[in-house]
Amino acid sequence: MIKAIFFDIDGTLLSSTDGSFADSARFALTKLQEKGIKIFIASGRHVCEIEEQPIRDIPFDGYACLNGQLIFNKDKEIIQSYPFNKKDTENTLKLFKQKEIPLVLVQDKELYINFVNEYVKHAQDAIATDLPPIKEYQGGNIYQVTAFSNEKESQLIMNRLNNCKLTRWNPYGVDIISNTGGKSIGIKDILSYYDIKQEETMAFGDGENDIDMLRFVQIGVAMQNAEDCVKEAADYITDTSKNDGIYKALKHFNIL
Repeated sequence: MIKAIFFDIDGTLLSSTDGSFADSARFALTKLQEKGIKIFIASGRHVCEIEEQPIRDIPFDGYACLNGQLIFNKDKEIIQSYPFNKKDTENTLKLFKQKEIPLVLVQDKELYINFVNEYVKHAQDAIATDLPPIKEYQGGNIYQVTAFSNEKESQLIMNRLNNCKLTRWNPYGVDIISNTGGKSIGIKDILSYYDIKQEETMAFGDGENDIDMLRFVQIGVAMQNAEDCVKEAADYITDTSKNDGIYKALKHFNIL
């Protein structure tokens, strides 16, 4: 019996074409909670960014944010966190201050960028998100870095961050986290917090950063707009969000 379902945001709950939130998906989330099934966000986004999205009024039961690096309960209180180690933090800050590649530093309560170029604008437009503020590092833990870079530039970054890994979510954007991290790590923390078993879980995703999550849960669902490598990791492929993919998959598995 499924007791917990995890949802990616961009391209999954929200349309990959226009960022809209389908009425059928909203209906499905409401019905899941009415049935006692807990619903969670599992996203590369920070919890503070959700306030800008069409899903902001949904009372999720928890959030595995920043690809599993910052975990929040339903009241958006941190229950677990995985910051960069000291060496990778130092190397990240060197790259940040050089201002050769646009980098977003993501901390526990905010995110900001060193400078903006066309890569940043293209990537942010694709997910209908405002540009982050330009700001200098003020101290504190770093949980994720978002780099706006091509393949060559991304490799240059990774050569400096030996204990990290990246996942590309856009031709112009990659998320960089600790190489021990991932959405599945955050999901494990949430399951422990709520005393839910792995075999009682389901997840929906469309991006490269969803692969470990889809493999970890009992039922992994890839959206029709997902990359081929994501579909290969899933147990089932549903329609796009805009074409009622969330609702259709839940009906297929008799969860609704």
